[in-house]
Amino acid sequence: MKKYLLLILVCLIAFVACDNEEEELESLPLVAITNDAIIGKWKHIESKINTGGSEAEWRPQTEDRIIEFFDDGTFKQHYNNCDTGTYQILLHPYNDDIKMIELSYDCEVDQSIYPENKSYWGIELLNDNHLIYFPTYKGPICIEGCSYKFRKL
Repeated sequence: MKKYLLLILVCLIAFVACDNEEEELESLPLVAITNDAIIGKWKHIESKINTGGSEAEWRPQTEDRIIEFFDDGTFKQHYNNCDTGTYQILLHPYNDDIKMIELSYDCEVDQSIYPENKSYWGIELLNDNHLIYFPTYKGPICIEGCSYKFRKL
């Protein structure tokens, strides 16, 4: 009986520890977003995509997606057919609490999604190691919103 009680206690502690790790990441304070703060290489680690049903959860990213921001205002994505361009940090036009990043692509992209070869993403920086990207629009896939979590390499 003591063995079972000990086993249950160990499992419970392990379960709570996993939950606490995710809660700790979610509760990290936001860091001021500047060009200097995002310079570097970022790996896409999780996605939260809500297609209009139950509440979305963070799911691990299985593809090797990387975006790199350089100090000269350029970027390179390692997962898109149009993978280079320039970026700038902006304030959201309707909400000063939201910072956005504008990506201007060097080549032609889908104009129905990215008019004028530009995309706009809301961004949040959690500590210096985790970046949350979220589209500033709702599309056919992200009916109730999407978010993408990146970790600095």
